[in-house]
Amino acid sequence: MKKMACARVQESDGSFFESFTALAWRQENRRRRAASEAEKDAEKPPPSENQAGARPKRHKLTKKEFELLYIEVLYTIKHKIGTTTGTHTPYIQDLYQYAQYAFGVSPEDHARLLAKATEEKPPIVILNLTVVEAKGLEAKDADGFSDPYCMMGIMPGRSADQDATGFFSSDDDSIKSKDKDRIGLRKFSSSLKKKKDKAQAVRDLVPAKLIRTTSVKTNTLNPVWNEKFRFDLDDVKTDRLHLDIWDHDEEFSVVDAAKKLNEVSGIKGLGRFFKQVAQSARTKDDSNVDDFLGCVNIPFSDIPSVGYDKWFPLEGRSARSNIQGEIHLKCDLATREDRGIPEDDNWTDILQHEDLMRIMIEHEIRNAKGASYLWNGELPQAAKTILHQHAIQGDITEVQRAMCRWMAYSRKHTEHALDYEVLLMHLIDLDRIWKPGTSSREEEECLAESFNIFIEYSLNLLKRHRDIFPPSNKTAFQRLEGMLRCLTTIYNMKVFKKSCPFIKDLHPEITHVIKKGTLEWYERQATTCRSLAKREDDNLQSLLDLTNTLNTEIYMALHYFDKVFQEYVNVDYFHIVYRHLDKVLGDELHQDLKTILRNAGCNKEIQLSEIDENTAVGTSLFELYLAIQEFTKYSSHLTPKDRQGLNISQYFEWFRSAVSRWLCIARQKSLKRIKKAVELDKVAQMDMSVKYSTSAVDVCCCFVQITDFWKQLSWPDYVGAFPFVNKLTEDICKGAELYADLVHEKLIKAGYYDEEGQFDVTEQLCITINNIEQVRRALKPLPDTLNFSEIKKAIEMSNGEHKQEGQSLNNLIKKADDIMVKKITQVVDRVADKMRPDIKKDVFHLNWAPESVPADDAIGDLLEYLDTNLLTLNNNLLKTNFDRILESIWVEVMEEFQEVMEKEEVRPPVFYQRMFDALGVLVDFFHASGKGLSMDEIITDQFQSLRERLSLHKMDTPTLIETFFNSKCQDQTQLENSEFGILNVRVCYRMDAHTLLVEVLSAKDIIPLDANGLSDPFVLVQLVPEHVFPSIQVQTTKVVKKTLNPLFEETFEFTINPIQCQRHGATLLFTVMDHDLVFQNDFAGEAYLSMAEIPGVDGLEVSGYEALSIVSLPLMHPKHKDHAALEILGRRTWDKDAQDFVKKRNKVHDQAASSIP
Repeated sequence: MKKMACARVQESDGSFFESFTALAWRQENRRRRAASEAEKDAEKPPPSENQAGARPKRHKLTKKEFELLYIEVLYTIKHKIGTTTGTHTPYIQDLYQYAQYAFGVSPEDHARLLAKATEEKPPIVILNLTVVEAKGLEAKDADGFSDPYCMMGIMPGRSADQDATGFFSSDDDSIKSKDKDRIGLRKFSSSLKKKKDKAQAVRDLVPAKLIRTTSVKTNTLNPVWNEKFRFDLDDVKTDRLHLDIWDHDEEFSVVDAAKKLNEVSGIKGLGRFFKQVAQSARTKDDSNVDDFLGCVNIPFSDIPSVGYDKWFPLEGRSARSNIQGEIHLKCDLATREDRGIPEDDNWTDILQHEDLMRIMIEHEIRNAKGASYLWNGELPQAAKTILHQHAIQGDITEVQRAMCRWMAYSRKHTEHALDYEVLLMHLIDLDRIWKPGTSSREEEECLAESFNIFIEYSLNLLKRHRDIFPPSNKTAFQRLEGMLRCLTTIYNMKVFKKSCPFIKDLHPEITHVIKKGTLEWYERQATTCRSLAKREDDNLQSLLDLTNTLNTEIYMALHYFDKVFQEYVNVDYFHIVYRHLDKVLGDELHQDLKTILRNAGCNKEIQLSEIDENTAVGTSLFELYLAIQEFTKYSSHLTPKDRQGLNISQYFEWFRSAVSRWLCIARQKSLKRIKKAVELDKVAQMDMSVKYSTSAVDVCCCFVQITDFWKQLSWPDYVGAFPFVNKLTEDICKGAELYADLVHEKLIKAGYYDEEGQFDVTEQLCITINNIEQVRRALKPLPDTLNFSEIKKAIEMSNGEHKQEGQSLNNLIKKADDIMVKKITQVVDRVADKMRPDIKKDVFHLNWAPESVPADDAIGDLLEYLDTNLLTLNNNLLKTNFDRILESIWVEVMEEFQEVMEKEEVRPPVFYQRMFDALGVLVDFFHASGKGLSMDEIITDQFQSLRERLSLHKMDTPTLIETFFNSKCQDQTQLENSEFGILNVRVCYRMDAHTLLVEVLSAKDIIPLDANGLSDPFVLVQLVPEHVFPSIQVQTTKVVKKTLNPLFEETFEFTINPIQCQRHGATLLFTVMDHDLVFQNDFAGEAYLSMAEIPGVDGLEVSGYEALSIVSLPLMHPKHKDHAALEILGRRTWDKDAQDFVKKRNKVHDQAASSIP
């Protein structure tokens, strides 16, 4: 029922407020839908890059070129060189089969083309050797070093039955038996001996096919040469490399012999000159022969296809030789063909290598499972083997191979989107091994072309990066990062800077692409939104859709794209995109928004008198406001300098008239809703836990919705916001006052204020009080909710028209709060007033109950009545309201107690003792152990006065008289003026003699009581009260004639015990009189001195009486009913002692009154 009532209230104005507060929810739901769609797209395949990117002209082989390339591949496989490593395929047939599959060649064409490859002349196998360095050589010279050099050559293979002397048949000197003729030859060949038999020695004297030497490195045991050599091989299966290291003594013999080696032709001549080289390494003195440092033998059949790059331990002439050290060699096998072109010109092989690689990549992509970007770029072993053999047989360097890999993969990337990590790997590899001077002009031009193609392709993708690399697609966004990393790597590569020296920097290129792509994207989005605006009314929706789309884009720009572009290419993506979109969107809004506002009637201020049932303002307009606001909030991420000159920064000014119109309509709608809420209020159907009804809920919700709408607007200009906030606050306060009046009026109509009939605390009464309080509480958050402090601060800092009005906002709320509290108090006090008769009756019974009835029993009826009604109130009232009504009832109870004491006949003290005890019981009842009224609320001035009166009433007459004198002593000490003069005395008590000594010294400025303007003063000294000092006579000083400053100097003694002196109220009373012979003596004044303050009464010994200080007592006159005790004594008509005491005091009062003119 509660929900039905609320729904009916909302329906009364078409859910006006709900529709506007839902704008924020609508925005949030839009974001959530977008996030949900993004989650769905996260695992989808990324958008196609090849359709969006600029596709370069595809290089396609002709049929003839294709067959020639295939023949080249078959030729390469057939003449495979080097041993196979673990990453390559050793089986020739597997290589043929892979080539056939990769090229897509039929078996017939394969057989035909293989035959052609077989007919080709076999290539010449060559050895590329680099002597890098040696270390740890033996020191042969006296200075502890050596002068090492290397002598190397190709040792041809021989059959076992070959005659060792056959090689030297035309050289008679080569087989002389004298040892001294063979020493030089033995320098190279003797290191090959393993046995010393003569036949073996003769075979070892066979000369090398070609002998080369390195330069001599003087005075070192760790020589570094880095010298390159190239040898042609006859039989790679049997030939081997032999290298000696010698310590040189005469450089001339080595250099001269090395120069003549290139003049040798034929084996005979080679043997002769080898012998010459060997002999030249010594002098006439055998002791000067170059010292042997070690040798290395490398069979070519052991060299892998990837070559050697390692350290080889040096060997000796025999097992007994003591050789140390090792040498670092690089050697690999290659081939060359007799094509009539220079050996170092392998450009054709490089182009073929790239074409071959592209064909293999294409084959692997076609056969890969899944999309091309999922392929890891790894070629199978057979492909790697073919490419490797083609590279080494074509003498293609590592740099050229890396170049071919990049060109092949990057070109294929424009046809099939590859993994950017693969491309990045090849770029890094190329940059790592490329050194200046390692590539030819043709190679650099080819590389430059590939770089430019990839850059142009990538920039075209970046132009449409929102569509191709959406952040919602995880894979696509990772690809964007990969592409930017590739671009950054390219621009940082040495080879790129060398081959493309005039290309623009990456940063301006990407900045230009982002700007252009952003404008093109905006035009596409704007065109799409405009196409949906079929009617003029749809222009607003078109702008709204466009702005929401831009907000989504800006969010992506800030949280995704900007981080990537900043990290990889150092481009401030967000700044570029935001400023461009701000400009184009601002132009769009300036153009269309004025028309939209005019059509909506929001282009001018509206007056309250112009509002009727048909006046309205659409939610779409404010939804557009919030969308624009969301867009402008992103500008906070710009630098202060960049925020200057933005196109939409003052967007809120466009909506000023619309907001004013909404507030006027909202005022009328809210007042109407408040009346409807009171009309449809359903108290009876409320849950027991709820302490207010539907009307309060509806009104509070209405206020919250109004403030929520204003908070959504988040008006940036605080000074400009003041008129709106002032009007909004005033409207809410008026609504709250209206509600309080309506529910109060409803309570009046229900007979709440009727005097007739029995009064009961009802649930409706409690709900009414709670409703007003609940709505009142709704006003409390307004200063914070509406930013009063910020608005006030802004107004104070400005010089505008509202500078003096900053305080008015809080005043509006205070005024409304006072009105509502007054209304609540009016209802609450009425509850207490209605309960007053019953409270009066129960207090009366308490007072007149028999003397034997204790307080707890006598007050039982009152407590039961209060408990019954307060229980209902507590169950139905809010704590604040319950405390209010509890406080009001407490006041009523105290007033009844007060009235009983003042108006009822005075009873004996025992009855007042019971009332005093009952008052204590009521304190506990109303405090309720902290759950009721606080003690500060209970112990009021009224309560203090009541308790004091009861305290006096419950005293017996003697105690009451003592209390009277005690109070007079207190009055004496508090008296400051001396209008009636001063009496000077000196007093002490001698404990040993139980004697009170009183010395009346003098008086000053006593009032004149005779016709001559003077007086004839004397002093009466009396101990009071009389019942404490029954046998003590009043003492009198002498009369001093005609003076206002008499000097007495008389001493009196009173014999009294210490107990009497210490009695409560024991007082020394001095009365100054004017002596008159004819008429009655006149009263001049009196003074009181508490005996408890007299020196010696406390038991301490008093010495030096003359040294005691003089006590100056201002004289005073009694006042009418100057103490409650005297009044109470006067009302005890049944007590003779009380009446006698009052008569005496009244006489003093009369005398004092007659003495004052």
